[in-house]
Amino acid sequence: MIPVRILCILAVPALATAIAGCAHLASHPGLPAGMAATLVAVGGDSGLPARSEVTAGQLVIHADFPIAGQHRLVRELDSLRTDVSQELALPISDEPVHLYLFESTSRYDAFVARQYPTFPARRAFFVETDTTLSVFAVWQDRVAEDLRHETTHGYVHAVVPAVPLWLDEGIAEFFETPRGEQGLHRGHVAHLAGRLLEGTWRPDMDRLDAVTSPGEMSQDHYAEAWCWVHWLLRSTPERRELLQNYLLDVRRDPDTPPLSARLRHELRPSIDAAAEVKAHLSRLAAAASTER
Repeated sequence: MIPVRILCILAVPALATAIAGCAHLASHPGLPAGMAATLVAVGGDSGLPARSEVTAGQLVIHADFPIAGQHRLVRELDSLRTDVSQELALPISDEPVHLYLFESTSRYDAFVARQYPTFPARRAFFVETDTTLSVFAVWQDRVAEDLRHETTHGYVHAVVPAVPLWLDEGIAEFFETPRGEQGLHRGHVAHLAGRLLEGTWRPDMDRLDAVTSPGEMSQDHYAEAWCWVHWLLRSTPERRELLQNYLLDVRRDPDTPPLSARLRHELRPSIDAAAEVKAHLSRLAAAASTER
């Protein structure tokens, strides 16, 4: 059995709009022997897109349809590598991230059914094996959002393979937004603001640290993971540096204690991180309401 890491499988719009069902560092029972080689193969009997191939920096894009190297989405995904590196203070890797783009849902569904028969219907997902980083997606209305998210996983995992599940997803949620949004995920702001009004949500990084299976992650988890990342990167330089240093430590030692422990150690005793995150979210929600 080939160990694989499958992250953030995004639901087909006709079935759902929320992220659902990720598998994190698992031996996937639907992965046939030799799949690691298949992931980087183009054409043949693999069922992978093979009509065109474009290289853009770290990305190797295989598509069912002609795609120009100067396509605006290709340029955006290439630029995303620099954005991820600069925001997180991570080195840039030259390890290829393969993007397989299916023009039709039927071709994509047939590939997933054959190679990942236990998967539910999903429109995009990221797979990490011992030798490859790969993204599979359908070319549809939300493909830009999907590819920003999944490509972020590829860029991060190329240098920090063992990033904790919730943080991995929070970072990908941060970068899935259009570049001009600067990491502001308006959907998550609206969702968490509603939960705050109901009195049914309080930020709790320890709770996120305890989530080890992607199947346990709900919309609340994804939204809260994004909120913690946004607070760390956008509130103060010190908190931004705290996250950056944590990722570098995880890169050196996958057994680094969780980020929640570091927050308690490095923040002043008078600072209630959960209260700070709630206040941060409230400010974002208030700003969003004035823009309407």
